[in-house]
Amino acid sequence: MIPVVKKLTRLGGIFKLPESGKIFTGTESFGIAKILKQELSKRGKDFSIVAHSRHGSTFELLLDGNLINHPQGYRIILQPSKVSFVAATNQGLFYALQTFKQLLREQNDALESAAIEDEPDFENRAFMLDISRNRVPKMETLKKLVELLSELKYNQLQLYMEHTFAYEKHEKVWRDYSPLTHEEILELDEYCRERFIELVPNQNCFGHLEKWLIHDEYRHLAECPDGFVFPWGVPSGPFSLSPAVEESLKFVESLLEELLPHFSSSKVNVGADETFDLGLGRSKELCEKFGKGRVYLNFLLGLYRIVKRHGRTMMFWGDIIKNYPKLVGELPNDVIALLWGYEEDHPYETECELFASKGISFYVCPGTSSWNSFVGRLDNALGNVRNAIRNGKKFNALGFLLTDWGDNGHTQHFPVSILPIVYAATLGWNVSVDFSTEELLKQTDVHVFGIGSLSEKLHTLGNMYKNLSVQLPNASVYFTALMFPERFLENLDALDENDVEAIKEALQQVEDLIRELLELRNESSRIFVDQIVNNARMLGLAMEWMLLAKEYERIDRIGESIWKDFATRFAQVVEEYKKLWLESNRLGGLNQSVEKLTRLLKLK
Repeated sequence: MIPVVKKLTRLGGIFKLPESGKIFTGTESFGIAKILKQELSKRGKDFSIVAHSRHGSTFELLLDGNLINHPQGYRIILQPSKVSFVAATNQGLFYALQTFKQLLREQNDALESAAIEDEPDFENRAFMLDISRNRVPKMETLKKLVELLSELKYNQLQLYMEHTFAYEKHEKVWRDYSPLTHEEILELDEYCRERFIELVPNQNCFGHLEKWLIHDEYRHLAECPDGFVFPWGVPSGPFSLSPAVEESLKFVESLLEELLPHFSSSKVNVGADETFDLGLGRSKELCEKFGKGRVYLNFLLGLYRIVKRHGRTMMFWGDIIKNYPKLVGELPNDVIALLWGYEEDHPYETECELFASKGISFYVCPGTSSWNSFVGRLDNALGNVRNAIRNGKKFNALGFLLTDWGDNGHTQHFPVSILPIVYAATLGWNVSVDFSTEELLKQTDVHVFGIGSLSEKLHTLGNMYKNLSVQLPNASVYFTALMFPERFLENLDALDENDVEAIKEALQQVEDLIRELLELRNESSRIFVDQIVNNARMLGLAMEWMLLAKEYERIDRIGESIWKDFATRFAQVVEEYKKLWLESNRLGGLNQSVEKLTRLLKLK
């Protein structure tokens, strides 16, 4: 099951799900009983809900805080004639039903009698989806995500926003990106609450505001109005708000004043990560006088005061303040730091120890490693999740937040992220479980994809990043070669002859896997298979391009017929990408994503 339960005791005998019967519940758990009834109805069973007598009922839902210590814990007693669900809260009963649903799926209505006792290791099990790198999901897609997360017993969802909420007075910023509306957030918040998921607002309030600051109306708020150069040498437009501009905090306050009332959550994530340009522009003198760390902290405390006026708890990314250990201790004791790092060997132990030693509450925040990759960097993702969650448990983190970013156009489709999502769900609920890769693939096929061997093929694709001698942080070489072709051409010497042979072998393997995936395709698996195949084809194009570049060294040396064939197939993959995008996501942002994806075709 996903997550793996803490304790299962076999009792002997078999419970066979009857065609009809009764569900006993108290009035306070009627909503949970309706969920059970709906699940049984999907299986063709006819059950009614009663509250007057337990006698003769097939199922009973019992709330008793004297029997279950943990508010999210539960007990299931499967007897040959009856199933009892016991919890201290409706949330616990809801999780019991998710486990029971998976048992039915695995054992096909004839369940081995057993007693199950279960509760989570982490109180807060959160997932964050980036909706600011062009791809904004449709409401139907978001609700399907909530359904998946609730079955996996996640209890928080964040949608990372920079410019994709329809602020009333700022249409110029979001006009081309099909943002979430006020009513949609209210609807989604209610949908999440019904499934015991807290929809936490996530609006970056410091850095990563280029979509705002490029416009003249907001440029006066920017740290570097004319842009700057990232530490890795890439030029950027205006990026962060400037702490030296008094209106910056007033601007943030106006945004949060409009955004926060649409969320029932007691938390808000204000971002404040990767402020690369701090001290390079308008705040240069402040930083020279007081130190960059102090200037950063003072602005963060300004955000904190705004959040407190709204009666919320502030969450923020901890990547900047961790560089100033003495200042960590000056943080208010009622904030939540979000400690992130996306490589398998990220120093989570050191970072957790730092914040724990200062008495600052924190989450650990690994990633799915799906972005900048086409098909993921799967082993890195699993190692990253394992590292973060185990150290989070060791240092008493409040929870974990699994992040799913969309850097450089969000080219990866959602299935690329599913295996890390499943893995984090299990480890975050039950840290001590020995959940092997083999078991991960098997359980994901059963409970998510609903088709055998799909996970295995996704696993193979997701580890192809490892077959080259060159490895990059936070990205696959294949992805960067296709998306940034000029940079790749400048570094051709980094690939040796062994790499060339490895690419040829991998390309053949990709083509074989695509054929095998298409053989698995049926009505129920169509969307999963088509999305994985599309990303696999992108990976194949990247490999072909690398081989062409290595052979000819310059684009203008590649023969016209060879290039025409490559470009034609590339265009076909892009058309397929557009179609799949629009099945699940809004139109806004698609053209911007395709523009990034097809830069190579414009070079010849």
